[in-house]
Amino acid sequence: MTVIEQLIVNHSKMSDWLQVAANVGIVIGLLLVGVQLKQNSDLLKTQLLYEESHRAIELETQVIGENGADVWAKSITDAKNLSLAEQRVMEALCRSFTEQLRATRMLAELGLLEDEEWRIRVNAESAFYLANEYGAAWWVNYSEGNTSLPHDLVAAINTRLSEVDTDFTVNYNKAVLDLVIKHGTSDN
Repeated sequence: MTVIEQLIVNHSKMSDWLQVAANVGIVIGLLLVGVQLKQNSDLLKTQLLYEESHRAIELETQVIGENGADVWAKSITDAKNLSLAEQRVMEALCRSFTEQLRATRMLAELGLLEDEEWRIRVNAESAFYLANEYGAAWWVNYSEGNTSLPHDLVAAINTRLSEVDTDFTVNYNKAVLDLVIKHGTSDN
């Protein structure tokens, strides 16, 4: 075989290898595009869920109005005497809180938060909002049979509420006030 023939054969082999490498590069590129499209889809879903959650919370915030704190206080000290209007304010407060937990859990489901993060939030906050006479009754009524709530979220809230007194909210606020009284006020 002549030198020219050898060069042609070598060039042909090199061309074949380059073609294989180019094809592998194209496949890798397509896979990367697919991954990026999936990430963009997840981010869009997250954004849409947050917008939906924000709209729901905004509506409920309007219902709560200026007397929300007074109605909330009455709900933990005199729940049996809430008027229908006051019950609606409490519905708005409780729904907003639950919607925030649901949204946090969805972020974990999408992989944007660790699963443990939404569970920590449930443990830290659900007793404060729901471990009182009105909150507990509202939660039972709202959560039972509610298919829009993820089962693991309902289970986590139920577990937390089973771990604390039904007067948790009252006792928590009393403990804070007792500390304020014990330490007095500063003369700043």
